[in-house]
Amino acid sequence: MNQHDQASEIHQAAGAWETVFSDPPWNATSFLGAGVTTLAGLAAWMNDMASPALARGGASFMGGFLIGWAIRRTIKMAAIMAGLLLTLLAAVKMSGAIDLDWNAIEASITHSLAWLQGKADGFKEVLTGYLPSAGAGGAGTYFGFRKK
Repeated sequence: MNQHDQASEIHQAAGAWETVFSDPPWNATSFLGAGVTTLAGLAAWMNDMASPALARGGASFMGGFLIGWAIRRTIKMAAIMAGLLLTLLAAVKMSGAIDLDWNAIEASITHSLAWLQGKADGFKEVLTGYLPSAGAGGAGTYFGFRKK
């Protein structure tokens, strides 16, 4: 492998990484504000000037924001993959190469969605338990999901 091939591979890897983080969550004003709030709350708590509630609220917002941002990215990538899969499936079906049992496919999708909903409910319970402030975490998730 020569130096040009190695440089090309490094550039492609960096390009993929930049695509994933093209608009990172830490550029959002609300995320930065929550970070400042968390640091101020920690400083006040360490100096016995306030309770740790301010730091917990800010950290919960930041955690929720990151979760919402990741969920939005995941949904976007899943929608692209599903669209590509359906396009490929339609092309193969129209060519007559395969014959599909749509009832079985629908039952499988329904079963998968029910399983996914159960897992999402369990994930929500875990997050509610770990985030000290569920309200701040929920607000952070909302704003993180809306981040463009």
